[in-house]
Amino acid sequence: MKFTMSPKRAYLLGLWKGRRTKEGIGVEGHHEVCETFLKLCLDEKLCQPDKVKFEEGEASKCYFYNTSVRVWLQEEMMKREERLRFRNEFAANYFAGLFDGKGGFYDDGKEKFCYIIGDHVDEIILLRLGFRVKKERGKIAVISQDFYGWIMPYLKLEISAMH
Repeated sequence: MKFTMSPKRAYLLGLWKGRRTKEGIGVEGHHEVCETFLKLCLDEKLCQPDKVKFEEGEASKCYFYNTSVRVWLQEEMMKREERLRFRNEFAANYFAGLFDGKGGFYDDGKEKFCYIIGDHVDEIILLRLGFRVKKERGKIAVISQDFYGWIMPYLKLEISAMH
């Protein structure tokens, strides 16, 4: 089966990158993360409802097995530096998913910054998109004040709302 990228799938890619499970294709974390991931996978027809495994505990897990979806996600991860080179809906959705999965706010006493836990490729993409970033203790702090406004329309988790 051939999969194509869409803004919703770009969000899914970011969320999966931030919260992926060791088992199958899935995410772990609080219940809202799992529900969002599952709803997107079902809406995008990436999995069948009866094939999804859901585990509750300190951290909930939601995952399924599908080799073609796994291969597609891994290929998209390798292509993201090329695919996300424009400040558009695809890139905004990817970073919204990553922010929902492993992001937050940092207050240094003077200003409040957004941060994501990403890799070197994410840092390069953000710089190319015109955002000022600073890598610190494994986190990518996005110094540009317009970053949160850019991803905000695509955030899906209530916990990601700015306080």
